Amino acid sequence: MGVSTDRIRGSPGLNLDHLECCICHEILWKPVACQSCETPFCSACIRQWLNEYPTQCPNRCQAYNERKCPPFVAKVLSQLKVACIYDSNGCEEIISYEALDKHEIECGFQLHRCSGCQSEILKKDSDNHEINCEAIEIVCPDCKIVYKRGDATKIHTETVCLKEQLRQLRNESKENKREIHELNLQLHEMRLLSPWIKEMKITFDDLPLATDETKRMPIVYRGLKWNNMKYGYELYLSKKHPKSGYINCFIPGSSPNIAFFKDDVSFGVVTRNDSITFYSLTACAAWNDDLQLTIAGYRGSMEINKHAVTLLFGKPQFILLNWKDVEKIILKSAGGTAHPDSGGLSATHVILTQITIGPAD
Repeated sequence: MGVSTDRIRGSPGLNLDHLECCICHEILWKPVACQSCETPFCSACIRQWLNEYPTQCPNRCQAYNERKCPPFVAKVLSQLKVACIYDSNGCEEIISYEALDKHEIECGFQLHRCSGCQSEILKKDSDNHEINCEAIEIVCPDCKIVYKRGDATKIHTETVCLKEQLRQLRNESKENKREIHELNLQLHEMRLLSPWIKEMKITFDDLPLATDETKRMPIVYRGLKWNNMKYGYELYLSKKHPKSGYINCFIPGSSPNIAFFKDDVSFGVVTRNDSITFYSLTACAAWNDDLQLTIAGYRGSMEINKHAVTLLFGKPQFILLNWKDVEKIILKSAGGTAHPDSGGLSATHVILTQITIGPAD
């Protein structure tokens, strides 16, 4: 904790005995003292001592109350010249006691571990070493491939870089086409339902706020009977599941609630022999990529409509159906793989941000 006497240089007239910490038996470093007996200790030594003996001075005073180091001790310490702690690595500096801390923080002879090859390099040489180290990982600014400098000719050739950029552009193009397709579907729905769309669209905004937990959907809500559906509030879900797809489903100014289910859910008419038109829903996966969602429409016990779609993590997808004269809708989810940003959790939860239902024609 203290400064070794072997490091003291050029102070032949000084008596070092009364500068010794009675805990570590080295020269005092950043000393403080006991108010009762005025014995100085290294600040780190006394903190460690008090962790074991919270109220007891090492000299067995009735209680330990801390004060500044006695001025005469601080004056003698300030006269010391000390060899750098990194002298074994080649540093030849002899520093005043008061400047020692700053020097050793900045000293170029302290060891630094290379982030690539993990070798220990002198701090003053580390920048030059890492510029040339073949084990350092590099991220290409164009294609974003991560590779080690020494593997550049094998892993990151010009051809590989161009192919990866092309692959990323194709993926972006697919995503843009998907978004355009969904916008066209929504526009088509608006043309079909306007001016009644607001009355027909269910966004779950009128449900009681679930600020401290998720809640089960009321058995009867918005004139429909619900089974196995839950809903949650934006602030709660954002805090509880910050790495989930729930976060991407809340749009500023829209509903503070979203509905969700795991594996299967159903909703339909309350009164037997009634029917509805099921226009659309917007859904995405909460945890998995490539989650399979199957939507089926029933009249009585007979399945009369069916649609399958692949959902992506945190990307709400508009699904236009326009199923007429159905009594019950059953949704089932399965498959998929954990999204890289989901913290490794794999689950079949599906998020619903809106459902559009109308009366049967």
